[in-house]
Amino acid sequence: PKLLVSATDSGTIVLQWYPPPNPPTPLLGYRLTFGRVEVLPFTVVEFPTKETRYTAQDIHKGANYVFRLSARNKMGYGEEILKEVTTPEDAPTGYPENIALQQSSDTSLQLAWKSVPLIEQNGKVVKYSVLYKDINSRGNASEVVVPAPGSSVLLEGLSADTVYDVRVCAFTAVGPGPYSPGVQFRTQRLDQVF
Repeated sequence: PKLLVSATDSGTIVLQWYPPPNPPTPLLGYRLTFGRVEVLPFTVVEFPTKETRYTAQDIHKGANYVFRLSARNKMGYGEEILKEVTTPEDAPTGYPENIALQQSSDTSLQLAWKSVPLIEQNGKVVKYSVLYKDINSRGNASEVVVPAPGSSVLLEGLSADTVYDVRVCAFTAVGPGPYSPGVQFRTQRLDQVF
C-alpha cells in the first residue's frame, strides 16, 4: 500500500492509504502501528479492507512520530511502509514541577525541579527561568536562567533567616511556558550555620 500522512493544528494526524494495484492474492485488511518515537508501547490498530483512512488523536506538539502500515493477505502481513512525522513546536503549556530544596545556608538555597510533563512540553526544552524574591520586599524578583538539560540552581547572595518565593518556567525555541505556582523556602539563621 501507499501511505499519505498529514498533520493538523488540532492535535491530530490524518492518515490515508491506497491499496497496492492488482495484488497477487486478495487483501484481507491492514495493520497500522504508530506512536511517539520515545514513548513505548506503540498503538496498533487493525482495519478491514474497505477502510483506508484513520485519524490519530492526542498528538503532541514538537514531537517525532512514526507510522508503520502493512497489508494482510491469507499468508499474513506483508512488508511495512514507514512514515515519520515531526509536529511543529510551540511554547510549553505546562510548568516545571516538584520544586524542592536540596540544601540551604544563611546566604544560599540549592533548589531542583522536575521538567514539564512530556505532553505539555510541546517541543525540546532549551532553558528554564527561575524567579525569586524575598516575600517581604517590595522590589522586583531576581531571575536566573538555567540552560537545559540542567534542572537545579544555586541562589546565592541571599539574606539570612529570610523566606524567598521561587517560581520556575520552561522555554522551548518558540518561547516560555507559564511560571509554576510560587514555592517558599527559608534561608538559615546565622547562628544555625556555625
